[in-house]
Amino acid sequence: MKTAYLFLTYLSLLTLCLCLCPSRAATDEAESLMRWKYSLSSSASLESWSVNNISNHCIWIGIRCNDEGSVSGIDLSGADLAGTLDLFHFTALLNLTTFNLSGNYLNGSVPAALGNLTSLTLLDLSNNSFAGAIPPEVGRLTELRYLSFSENSMFGEIPYQIGNLRKVRFLDLGSNYFETPKWSRFPTFPFLTHLNLGINELNLEFPHFITTCLNLTFLDLSQNKFTGQIPESLFTNLVKLEYLNLTRNGFQGPLSPNITNLSKLKDLRLTENLFSGKILDSVSLIPSLQNLELYNNSFVGEIPSSIGLLTNLRSIGLGMNRFNSSIPRELGLCNKLTYLDLSQNSLLGPLPPSLSNLGNLSYLRLFKNSLTGEILTSFITSWRKLIWLVIQDNEFSGELPSEIGLLTNLEYLFLYNNSFSGTIPPEIGNLQKMSWLDLSTNNFSGEIARVINRLNGSWKTMHYIPY
Repeated sequence: MKTAYLFLTYLSLLTLCLCLCPSRAATDEAESLMRWKYSLSSSASLESWSVNNISNHCIWIGIRCNDEGSVSGIDLSGADLAGTLDLFHFTALLNLTTFNLSGNYLNGSVPAALGNLTSLTLLDLSNNSFAGAIPPEVGRLTELRYLSFSENSMFGEIPYQIGNLRKVRFLDLGSNYFETPKWSRFPTFPFLTHLNLGINELNLEFPHFITTCLNLTFLDLSQNKFTGQIPESLFTNLVKLEYLNLTRNGFQGPLSPNITNLSKLKDLRLTENLFSGKILDSVSLIPSLQNLELYNNSFVGEIPSSIGLLTNLRSIGLGMNRFNSSIPRELGLCNKLTYLDLSQNSLLGPLPPSLSNLGNLSYLRLFKNSLTGEILTSFITSWRKLIWLVIQDNEFSGELPSEIGLLTNLEYLFLYNNSFSGTIPPEIGNLQKMSWLDLSTNNFSGEIARVINRLNGSWKTMHYIPY
């Protein structure tokens, strides 16, 4: 009986010891993290990481442990760390499932040993100064759901081994210097919802594997060197897209009528490409659109009146194309607009009175067209939120309404190269936020000195030709 009691007491003490004393493996993890900390040139935020606190490493800042006391998560995003990963002992931390070092000042290359963390579901090294290539060993991280190397200085071909990450949902390689791989070696990613390859050195045609990723909601290929036409399969397959950004490439051809299949689209950004043809009425059948950016292409013909159906629009950028119609009055139905750019086209006729419905406008750019008529008082009284009123190089005429003094948020007022007449309303002197004012090459008359005096020196430059 006494022997049994002593045995049970021994087991209880042993259990208590095991609970209170960290395992050798856990100690090895803590010691390896300390060695990495000491290798960093800046690690002030890691004050809780201490050799005097090894046994409590699970409560160190940025550290999460599993039930066995092993490190399962590291989140040091935005911790002002500077240094490299050269002395990070990956093989001592094989239970890691999340590894987030985003928003620091880390540099050097990404070690191939990273591929040993085969339990990782999240890897985020974004917004640092890493250089070099993505190690092919990343393809061993087959449990990854989230992978980001964005906003670094990495280069080289994107390794085809990334195609092994069949469970990935979020993949962001944007804002680096990556070059074109053999896209044919990339399979479909059946769960991928977010893909960003923007701001790199990618070229050749649209990567066709993308059109097989049927769950995509976000696609950014902007600021690369892609060429050719957009495959029709994008419009027929990627029907869950909400964001499509192809800005600053060499894509060409007309918009497909099948763009109406993208019924969930909120952002369509095609700025600075070689797209041509007409804006199809079909674009107006995407009622969820909030941003439509087609600036600097070769679109022709009229701006369709059906654009008025896009009542959720916040931003329209149709500038620097070849539109040669009047501005449709239906545009006034888009009363959520804060940004409207129709500049550098061949638009004709007066501004439709319905534009006075656009009471949320902050930026209005109509310069370099052939627009005529007066700037109605109803426009000015409605556009109280304007910051930019940029309508130079047109054929506007008539007097400038004195109500322009109500636009107290104005910072840029460009009216030059028109046919405005009459005196310059002294109420312009109310515009104390004005930075740039150009009224030159019009038919204004009278004195301007009192206007200048009322601006109290807030303006930076002013051009004025009175006759």
